[in-house]
Amino acid sequence: MIKKMLKCSWLIIALCAAITVFFGWQLRTIKIENTSRTFMPKDDDSYKLMLKTEDTFGSMLMLGISLETKGATILTPEYINVVKKITDRIESVNYVENIDSISNIDFIHGEISEDGEGTLKASSLLGDDDAYSFTADGMKTIKQEIIDWQEMYNRVIVNDDFKATQMMVTITASTEDGEELPSDIQNKILAEIKGICEEELDGSDLEVRYFGDPVMSHDAREFLMSDLINLIPFVALIVLFSLYFSFHTWSGTLLPLITVLISTVWSVGLLCLLDFSFTIIGSMIPVCLIACGSAYGIHVMTHYYIGLDKIEGEITKENHAGAIEFALKDVWIAVLLAAVTTVAGFISNVSSPLRPLRSFSIFAAAGVAFALILSITLIPALLYVTPVKVVGKHWKNKNRLSTKIRRRLEHELARRGGKSKDEANASTLYSIYHFFAGTKPRLVILVLVILFLSSIGLKLLVVDTAMVNYFPRTSKFRQDLAYVDETLSGSNSMYIVIKGKEIENSAQSEEEALDLGEFDFSEFEEPALGTELESVTESSSDSDFGDFDFSSFDEPASSSENTADAEPVKQYYSLTDPEILRAVDDLQNYLAAKHPEIGKVVSFTTFIKRMNQVMHVPVAGTSGVESESADILDSPAKVKDILEMMNRAYAAAGGEKASANAVVRELERELNYNGLAYYEIPYDIEKYSVDRRENLSNLVTQYLYLLSSDAITRFADDMTNPKAIRTQVQLRTHSTVDTGLLINDINDYVAKYFPTDKYTVETTGSAALENTMSHLVIDSQMVSIVFSLVMVFIIIALSFKSGWAGLIGAIPLGLVILLNFMVMGFMGIRLDLCTSIVSSIAIGVGIDYTIHFMETYQHEREKSNDSESVTKATFKSSGKGIVTNAIAVGLGFLVLVFSKFIILRYIGILVAVVMFTSSMLAMTIIPGLLNAFDPKFMWSKDEKEAYKAKIEAEKK
Repeated sequence: MIKKMLKCSWLIIALCAAITVFFGWQLRTIKIENTSRTFMPKDDDSYKLMLKTEDTFGSMLMLGISLETKGATILTPEYINVVKKITDRIESVNYVENIDSISNIDFIHGEISEDGEGTLKASSLLGDDDAYSFTADGMKTIKQEIIDWQEMYNRVIVNDDFKATQMMVTITASTEDGEELPSDIQNKILAEIKGICEEELDGSDLEVRYFGDPVMSHDAREFLMSDLINLIPFVALIVLFSLYFSFHTWSGTLLPLITVLISTVWSVGLLCLLDFSFTIIGSMIPVCLIACGSAYGIHVMTHYYIGLDKIEGEITKENHAGAIEFALKDVWIAVLLAAVTTVAGFISNVSSPLRPLRSFSIFAAAGVAFALILSITLIPALLYVTPVKVVGKHWKNKNRLSTKIRRRLEHELARRGGKSKDEANASTLYSIYHFFAGTKPRLVILVLVILFLSSIGLKLLVVDTAMVNYFPRTSKFRQDLAYVDETLSGSNSMYIVIKGKEIENSAQSEEEALDLGEFDFSEFEEPALGTELESVTESSSDSDFGDFDFSSFDEPASSSENTADAEPVKQYYSLTDPEILRAVDDLQNYLAAKHPEIGKVVSFTTFIKRMNQVMHVPVAGTSGVESESADILDSPAKVKDILEMMNRAYAAAGGEKASANAVVRELERELNYNGLAYYEIPYDIEKYSVDRRENLSNLVTQYLYLLSSDAITRFADDMTNPKAIRTQVQLRTHSTVDTGLLINDINDYVAKYFPTDKYTVETTGSAALENTMSHLVIDSQMVSIVFSLVMVFIIIALSFKSGWAGLIGAIPLGLVILLNFMVMGFMGIRLDLCTSIVSSIAIGVGIDYTIHFMETYQHEREKSNDSESVTKATFKSSGKGIVTNAIAVGLGFLVLVFSKFIILRYIGILVAVVMFTSSMLAMTIIPGLLNAFDPKFMWSKDEKEAYKAKIEAEKK
């Protein structure tokens, strides 16, 4: 079989070259995606909820732009004009749904019509025709309006000291065919918007910052491409040097490296062909393959050189082919077993719901398989077609070089008291083993110490999948986020969606639902602006409903047949009900007070409170508040009354803990200054002079009819009769630990204070998505570890035909995983999407050390039953190889410390540590267990037969 294969060497080389060209051509279609949307499984409930919420309220894919001046204030005609130009131009950018900025955001205020009726109006914060944006007095008006509605504007469009403003661009989250908006389109949008800002800011002293998912995706792509360009050659160079120093021949140096480079092209090319996304985790595939995959080529080349050494006389084509054949016959089983065990480690995440983990698992395992195939096909083919003269020449040079090396070794041998280097190394490794696990008590103490330290480290381990943690704090992306989180409302978003449940047995025909004859509009009398609201149930024939055209409703059908044939219309619990609105508002206040990481909370109720306030602004000398201190607005007051009023405001604001702003706010509320006594959800039936709270629901509906504002549609699915509303929570943190605590707090509060029999409350958005990812990472990690250890048990048990062998082999690898988590806990490295693969690498590579040591031990055990001599012989035969391979793989991964991603630097360190611990435990725990319990599967054939005979004799 091997001879036939060698005769087809040129065909194999041509086929490998053709496949490489094919997969290399696929690399041009590579899709680089690095967003939480890309990482989440499509069938996950949180992902589905996000898409459903976007269908209802609009996209949640946001790009933030902040502008900061070094001057006194951002509120100048010059700066406002710059913001207006940027806003107007960005609105026309493709895939931009809308943009909110100081130049176009709505300001809700009241107006009195010519007939004296009050109504609501949403107009630009800059005034009609942007009248306020041209003068200094206009700037004061804008500032006052911002202060008047701080819950809406503060830290959203301007910061606390009015030196910075913020623009939020909403980008369509999907393409026209309904697919996720790919990163390359997001990058084009970002580039176009940056170009607009640069043009409009030319000559200005404003400093611009960008943040949001598109910016993170763009910077991740830049970092990733930089790493691929710089790190792959670096890893290849390290492997190149290690190979050269191992073999001292160009064939031994280049051929194993060529196989791993080709396998990398095949693996990544296959990824592109199957339309998988290339992510940050995917960028480790080349490093893994180059660092680990070269071992198979090294095995083949080592045995090939052994075959050459056996050739006596001149090297001919025939005996050279014999050396190649010897190499393959002698090594293919060992190489196959090594590859299978490595694949078993890498493939452990194949069942993960997280797409990047599954992708890494599949294509890293495929790359290992490709490296194996190329090592036993391409390398022999290339060796076979190498001219014999070239082989002989290089081999003579190697022998001459080896003679020089032997002289140096003889000198070193004399220095070490007659011991060879291998013997000295074996003696050192044996001493280490004997010190830590040479006796049963020492072995037990070693395991207990590892378990104890690991338990401490596990307690310190934090699971946090926030993708911003992949970037170093010194990167511009992280610095811009820090600025926004510190000075504005925050760069992370979460949404709380409240929906009314369907009312059972409430379906009615469409005609019945639209029958205005049974709809009492007398409930909708407008409270006249400037007069006290006597009763919202009082009838009025001249109510002004703004731009709402009731003529759009058809007359109720008189035909009973039409009614019978019409489809039933479902009814839901109302979201204009003061009970649910009050609960939502209380939840907002509770969260803002308890969680300092919350920078802003804006909701549907924010608009309701503003409309209620505007409709109760005191005009013409009356406050509309039945309180003894209300008349002070238009009449002189006694000092005693003023002091009593201030005392009440001071107490209401918190007493000794009250701030000056809070006291002033309470004072304004008591006086109903600017309607602040009514900046609330209408709830108190006595205050609003109604006999039923249901009538206050009608009042809210009336407000919605009066107002026409696009802004409110982002918080309610319907302008007048919403079935779903949402609350936007801006976070100054990206920590999924904080987000998880916040979501748990929301769920607890809802269960305690919300009418959950009528309404559902769910959380969504990028923050909630990353929190879900944390749970998925934990689940995937547990499944991966169990799967890997089971595979290790099965492979080793089958190799040695003993379940005890599988158990002994799995123990040190289980301890290696615990030590990995211990190191992460002590070093403060978070468990996330990327670091979760370290366990797979630890098992995939570490199992080779375990099998290598156990096979050598079994081989030596056939020669002797003296545990000490067997152990020393095992260290002499395999110790150097294990240590050398561990160092080589560790150094290969340590290249990642030069990555631009901080998370890949951590992985480089962790894998290097794991290589050290897995190799050391393989050479301490395993010999300790084998010597302590002397398992039967390690006995020689004679010992097994003698034991069997003894058992049979005892039975007789």
